[in-house]
Amino acid sequence: MKQPKYRRPLNPSQITILNTLYKFRFTTIALLAQNQQANSRVISNRLKILVDQGYIAMNYDSSYKIAGKPATYYLATKGIRFLREQPYTNESALRSIYHDKRAEQHRINHRLNVFKAYIQLKHSYPDRFKFFSKTELMDKPYVPKSKPDAYLETDKSYFLECLEDNMTYWTLRKTIRKYITFAEMEIWQKHKPGQDHPEVLLICESEKLEMSVRKLVARELDKTYVELDIKVMHNIVAPM
Repeated sequence: MKQPKYRRPLNPSQITILNTLYKFRFTTIALLAQNQQANSRVISNRLKILVDQGYIAMNYDSSYKIAGKPATYYLATKGIRFLREQPYTNESALRSIYHDKRAEQHRINHRLNVFKAYIQLKHSYPDRFKFFSKTELMDKPYVPKSKPDAYLETDKSYFLECLEDNMTYWTLRKTIRKYITFAEMEIWQKHKPGQDHPEVLLICESEKLEMSVRKLVARELDKTYVELDIKVMHNIVAPM
């Protein structure tokens, strides 16, 4: 009987990649390199080893090559099993990650956009914020039931959503209404008494979408009695 090859335990760099995929669900070589401020070749090699060992999997075929799209990476079953043994992971989140292998392209792109927003915040405001992704908010009662893309803590707190150009009018409106209804129900005050209600940060894929969302936000806020600060921007450049 052929004996399995001996494999070393995961090293800190590999565990960091698994934790990143737990937090953001998908990545590319370029995004991981930006996040870690590392050489793309080094990141590519680390990802290849994890793919070869079965901890992560890769989306890439001839259609990617023709379209000039980079490969995307996500947690495989072995990686999920490793994370299940860690004290900081959530079982409901891990179960949902099992379905990432069947994720549609627009959902993958959305997760990548959230990761991009995180990287931009990280480099723009180093040591000034804590970032909790949708995966990390699965069991938190102080956020809307339909979870935000992220919750940020700085000197203020924010709910963050990334909005793409291909989102329908009704999807955009539903996203905005989610936060207005959440504020009207005073759920935050029930769980975080004495703390200011989070502001809402909507990051749009394009300037054109930003203009449309600004108008939509103004219309929806005009219909409610609550005072909710909703910031709409194309990229994260202005101080928060």
